[in-house]
Amino acid sequence: MIHFLVTIDTEEEREWGTDYNDHSQYTVENIRFLPRLQEIFDKHGVKATYLIDYPVAADDGAMKVLRDFQDNHNAEIGLHLHPWVNPPYEEERTAANTFPSNLPPELQLKKLSLLMETIAQQTGQKPLSYRAGKYGFNSTSVPVLEELGVWVDSSVVPFRKRKQEYEPHFGYLKSIEPYPLDYENITQKGKSKILEVPVTVGFNRNVPKWLAKSYIDLPNVGIRRLLKKVFDVDLYWLRPSYATLEQMIQLSEHFIRSGVSFLNMMFHSNELMPGGSKYCSTKEDVDHYLKQLNDYFTYLNHRHHVHYVQLKEMRDLYSPK
Repeated sequence: MIHFLVTIDTEEEREWGTDYNDHSQYTVENIRFLPRLQEIFDKHGVKATYLIDYPVAADDGAMKVLRDFQDNHNAEIGLHLHPWVNPPYEEERTAANTFPSNLPPELQLKKLSLLMETIAQQTGQKPLSYRAGKYGFNSTSVPVLEELGVWVDSSVVPFRKRKQEYEPHFGYLKSIEPYPLDYENITQKGKSKILEVPVTVGFNRNVPKWLAKSYIDLPNVGIRRLLKKVFDVDLYWLRPSYATLEQMIQLSEHFIRSGVSFLNMMFHSNELMPGGSKYCSTKEDVDHYLKQLNDYFTYLNHRHHVHYVQLKEMRDLYSPK
């Protein structure tokens, strides 16, 4: 049996790389496009986890849609922190400060406390799961989440390499199974009560450990291309905007054959709105995106015994008894 999660960063529409303004400067029109997605989840028995940021949580219309998903469609609503759109605005507006982990823990706590309170008021339930915006997560965030009573984090992305010094870097993980976070090194097992559930990223076939450890440091043009062309070795995300249907199936089958006990698919809510992201510019793009998801779940349910779970449910499944 495989435990399966769909974790959706549920947020405003924006062009990445542009100015970072406060929440009043953005819209969340993409939320009204999500019912088509939820219909696919209902069809296949998927329990989605919508990790929402402040502009979504503060919008009554958006929350009416998401509250229906929570109350009537087995969905979970969790936390997703984009610092630049989440009061209080005490930090300097820089690229580095768009990553939550670069903020002082005290300010992380203030922002997440307000986000948690806003979500609880809108849904009647305290959010228990978290993903940092832009995967900006490090050891400074662990005590913050503990103080807030969060159960599960899903910010660690295996094989992610920073492009700038202020960006998160996770690299090679010894094990990609869920694990209690460590207070010093968030990529290894520790003693925190918070469970880490990494995003599913990995190779499409078995590779030697030395290659897995060094892969992200290999040049894209050159050795990586050779590995893909000659040996059919590639690194995929379980993410429909990054991988084709065939690639997601290949990655999933390899993980399941390897004995991995869970899969964690992720994507963004604005990918379901035509023009809401660079991945789906037109209605036809969105239709193709949804068809790809439908075909993926059809395949998975036909071939495997799948246990669909909310992110918060992973704590009881994997935390030490």
